[in-house]
Amino acid sequence: MSSAKTLFAPTPFPALSDEERARRQDAVEWTLAAQRRQGYTHDPLIEDACQSFVAGQIDLAELGRRLNPAL
Repeated sequence: MSSAKTLFAPTPFPALSDEERARRQDAVEWTLAAQRRQGYTHDPLIEDACQSFVAGQIDLAELGRRLNPAL
């Protein structure tokens, strides 16, 4: 019988290339900096979601869901 850990393990995404990781990091840094200039502050959940995206642990659609639960 499989354990719950195995049954509910997230589907792995393919490994990101260094170029893709850098592209994602640049996009996240640019977006967060633009929002800071507009006076927005970020909570740790947003920062964690962005870093999960950069690391390739989630895709863009999941990042959007985490940042805007109404999506």
